[in-house]
Amino acid sequence: MTQSRRAIDLASARVLITNDDGIEAEGLKRLVDIVTPIAAETWICAPLEGHSGASAMVSLRREVSFEQRGPREFAVGGRPADCVLAALQLAMPGNPPDIVLSGINHGVNIGGDLIYSGTVGAAMTAAFNGIPAIALSADHPHGQPMSDETWEEVASYLPDVLTQVTEIGFDYGTVWGINCPTHAVSRTPVLSHQGGTFDTMKFYAQGEGKFILHHEGTSAEGQSLSSGNTMSDFTAMTEGRIALTPLTIDRTDHALLREAAEAL
Repeated sequence: MTQSRRAIDLASARVLITNDDGIEAEGLKRLVDIVTPIAAETWICAPLEGHSGASAMVSLRREVSFEQRGPREFAVGGRPADCVLAALQLAMPGNPPDIVLSGINHGVNIGGDLIYSGTVGAAMTAAFNGIPAIALSADHPHGQPMSDETWEEVASYLPDVLTQVTEIGFDYGTVWGINCPTHAVSRTPVLSHQGGTFDTMKFYAQGEGKFILHHEGTSAEGQSLSSGNTMSDFTAMTEGRIALTPLTIDRTDHALLREAAEAL
């Protein structure tokens, strides 16, 4: 572990849970059930309704509702990123979480999904504010809901995976992405990089001048966005592996930056 990297002891941690599927989503309830027994304190601050595809969008200059639902539980009439900001500024001012867990998303967030994902956007918002964060997602067959069998399997291994990841730790501005397959061939996670899946957001006509945008699921992998010895997140899901992917708020292409500096 580098000197700057921060490990988290979940047993003594104050954990904030959020998501992009809404405060009533099954994935959020499952995550709360998983985390509560292994964490010192659990808080919830999640959207009133689903905001899949919201990325890190905030409700700038728009009225946002903030409702307490119970002890340490709040519903926000805004996007996932709004929920993280509301937790830090309204629900937990002066007493911030040690870590933010975003999910469990109903469907994986891999490849190009990472651009749009509200699950990842919430985690990135936490990281931007100096809070370690993990974005959690679980796979399901295209066009079908999450099965109880998958939820139960994820619950059986996720405490150990969370412990492993939090022991590795977090650099400033880095988020861990955890993607869980429908059926895991192993309870041991693998490190992965963002795959180069194609964009599968498609517009469908709904009448004269009206369209609706649908996510058609993760397509076959295209050109890889990374090189090295790790498998892509897409390959990990295809092989039934639990994928751990380090993500960062830094949008700079450092390799190209170095090459361009040498050319100038």
